[in-house]
Amino acid sequence: MRTLYTFIAVLFLNILICPAQVTDVVTGINDPSRLLLDGNTLYYCTGSEIFKIDVTENSPTPISVLSGLNGVVGMTVDGNTLYFSEFNAGSISKIDLTDPNPTKETVIDGLNTPATIYLSGTTMYYSDANDNVVNKFDVTDPNPTTVLVATSNVNFSPTGLALQGDILYMGQGQANRVSKVDVTSGVTQPVDVVTGVQRPLGIRIVGNNLFMAEYIGNKVSIKNLTAGSGTAEDVVTGIDKPTDIEIWGNTLFIMERGANRIVKMELQLGVTEFNANRITLFPNPTSAFIEISNLRETTNYIIYAIDGSQVGTGTINPKEKIDVSNLSSGSYFLRTEHGAMAKFIKK
Repeated sequence: MRTLYTFIAVLFLNILICPAQVTDVVTGINDPSRLLLDGNTLYYCTGSEIFKIDVTENSPTPISVLSGLNGVVGMTVDGNTLYFSEFNAGSISKIDLTDPNPTKETVIDGLNTPATIYLSGTTMYYSDANDNVVNKFDVTDPNPTTVLVATSNVNFSPTGLALQGDILYMGQGQANRVSKVDVTSGVTQPVDVVTGVQRPLGIRIVGNNLFMAEYIGNKVSIKNLTAGSGTAEDVVTGIDKPTDIEIWGNTLFIMERGANRIVKMELQLGVTEFNANRITLFPNPTSAFIEISNLRETTNYIIYAIDGSQVGTGTINPKEKIDVSNLSSGSYFLRTEHGAMAKFIKK
């Protein structure tokens, strides 16, 4: 009987995350590369240009943000500043998004082939598959110096990056795995998270779930980070060489390099339950502030004490911190307007 229940549970999970029909968002993209979601704005890049669309529109019209670039591979945004890497130029630059005619400003150059970038506070992480490293630097430093975060002598080849708390996840395209390091530990040897995935280029974390764009596998897969070792489950298959993904609410956007387009699909219950009901807060425990990991859009929140009384409310934007220094020591719950909830401890 236990075997039967297990089989039914596995079957039910597979039904919940089975492929759904994808629909076109933008077609005819020349040399599509990466995606970046900021609120309702989805940025995408080709080798030489960055575009943006409004994901709330049924048939969005791409708007050019910046052209004349040299191998754009990575993008990240902080407020009104868009950072981007230029693989062929060996540099990471930025522009002011409020400027109608932005001019790029070099943040750091002299790199080899910087690819995916990820900004946390003032710390910029970037991957370089040809140097076999993930490095970091301070974007506020006028003369930044790179510091090694991760490397390995065994087929490292890092590509996509995603940060959750102090844990940096790295897609290893040539090694067909995703690994991780604790960025506060000083240990640069990555530890495997999931293996057997087929060239995971773009990765994203939502709650406790790791989504992966498998370029050679022609699919998007998912791995529950709380489940320990195990294989990834398919979210959608039959995708033509996906290079990146983004998630907006229950909608999954996919960059299809092989089809020169961006498509989208609605995530079904087995996936969206994680998105809707689970968030991660860090640092936790905390003495001063908390942040919602991988928050993608502005949201309202309420903080409850353990007895159910409301002790705080507010609105938070992606990468902002919530000041909880005035709370007494103890356990609390934070709930967003979308119903996501997480517990944290105030020291």
